[in-house]
Amino acid sequence: MPNGDDRNWVRVCAAIDGFRARYGRWPIRVRMSAGDLKDIRQHVLSRQGFALVTSVVELLADDGASFIAEGLESESYNYGQEGFPRPEPDETAAAWFGQAILRPDLQG
Repeated sequence: MPNGDDRNWVRVCAAIDGFRARYGRWPIRVRMSAGDLKDIRQHVLSRQGFALVTSVVELLADDGASFIAEGLESESYNYGQEGFPRPEPDETAAAWFGQAILRPDLQG
C-alpha cells in the first residue's frame, strides 16, 4: 500500500490501471472517499493537472468507495479490494497523464 504524499494519486492510478488491464480501455470515473478526493485536489495535483485529469476521467466523492474505477456498462475494478493489477495494462495511468500534472514538490 502506498504511503507517500501522493499515495491517493497512486491509488487512483492503480484503479485506472486495473480497469484498463481487465477491460482494455480507460474507465469513465473513479469513486473514492471525499477526504481522498480533497487530498488529491488540494495537495497532489496541480490546478491544471486536476482539470486535465477530470476532463478525461471523472473523480467522484463517495464515502462508501475505496478507489473504484468504473465504465459505462457497470464494469469496475476495485483497488481497495483487489490491489495493484497483475499484469499491468499496456499503458499505465501514470504514463497516460504524465508527471506534469503533479505539484512540483511531488514530481520524480
